Amino acid sequence: MKDGKLLTSALVLTPAKPLPGKPWVMTSFPDVRNAAVFNMARTDLELVRRGFYVVGASPSVVLGAPDPKGILDAVYQEATTKLGLSKKTALIGLSREGLTVCRWAAANPGKVSAIYLDHAVCDFKSWPGGKLGVGPGSKKDWAELQKVYNFKDEAEAMAYKENPVDLAPKLIADKVAIIYVAGEKDNYVPYSENGAPMQQQYDKQGGVFKLITTPGVDHHPHGLSDPTPVVDFLQQYAQ
Repeated sequence: MKDGKLLTSALVLTPAKPLPGKPWVMTSFPDVRNAAVFNMARTDLELVRRGFYVVGASPSVVLGAPDPKGILDAVYQEATTKLGLSKKTALIGLSREGLTVCRWAAANPGKVSAIYLDHAVCDFKSWPGGKLGVGPGSKKDWAELQKVYNFKDEAEAMAYKENPVDLAPKLIADKVAIIYVAGEKDNYVPYSENGAPMQQQYDKQGGVFKLITTPGVDHHPHGLSDPTPVVDFLQQYAQ
């Protein structure tokens, strides 16, 4: 890996031998001191070793709310122009970041090749809402979500149609491949309420969707101790 390059809104890890076409992945760099996300650092480093650029964007997006500053747009613009990276990127979303990355992908057809979702929220009625019958949700975060999304009341939040589960048809039409890592015992963001509805639509409409379930794992830790299956998937579809 070469020295990182600094963009206006992101830090870039540069591979020593970039793959042809300069494929890249946009993610939020994990705090390696936090055991809950340490495996994600392994994923990032393996991607760089394989020849991907890894761009760490940290948008100030609360609970997956629409990004008022357009930080992801700015990062994409800089990466593809200043660094000459591929016009298609792959995205990584952990937990609530699933809301952000899927929404950005759906709003930017032709710019995203693949998405890696890890224990990711695909319907905020599940988390933090706790309204779908399995996940308990979080009353505090559900109240906060309604504020940051500027919903006038809970009924408006329940009627919202920009969750990833609603946007799956757009992602499928744009040929965005998805790999989803789910904890077998994730009670906070249960797969049945989040990834499963996405997978059902992908399977029905002929999209590429791969599920990896980690036995005995709850919501944490994120990622795989051996990131090979994830990186293999991204290397196949994110170029």
